[in-house]
Amino acid sequence: MTNPRLQARQLVGVMRRNDDESMVLEMARLTADRTNGGRESHLIACELIAALSQMMLTAAGPEEQDDANRSYGLELTGDDDGQLDIDQTSPPIRAAVRALLAELNGHTEETLFQVELALRENSFKATIEVLAHVVLWTIGMLEWCDANGVPRPQWLGDLASARRAGGES
Repeated sequence: MTNPRLQARQLVGVMRRNDDESMVLEMARLTADRTNGGRESHLIACELIAALSQMMLTAAGPEEQDDANRSYGLELTGDDDGQLDIDQTSPPIRAAVRALLAELNGHTEETLFQVELALRENSFKATIEVLAHVVLWTIGMLEWCDANGVPRPQWLGDLASARRAGGES
């Protein structure tokens, strides 16, 4: 097994390049790994969720002393930018969203439990559904951070900056 951060970074890069063939091959490999008892997809999902949480918390600004008991929530939107009820999402996506919420609110054990729920079905569909969404969320947050001068995890490199560097449009 390779480094989960390296794998996560590669998935982000593959998705950014719209390299569907590589994405499908990697999802098939991760599904096979899970079918054989492997944990690589879980580790990748956890790394991306932790990075998302870090970026979101940084974007929210420093926590004030009287904000010590602050809790975070998320507003979900669909492809049409309309508000989406979490119960309208599939169980794996619902669990992935709840994993992110748990991480944002500092509940690491709950994060791990929700990632387990999200990836409990050892199918290609569940693998691609969960990881593709988490990767897309990560790309969106990376782009937001870059556009707004918010620091992001260094281990993700400059993958989301390709558009600004004259790469893709």
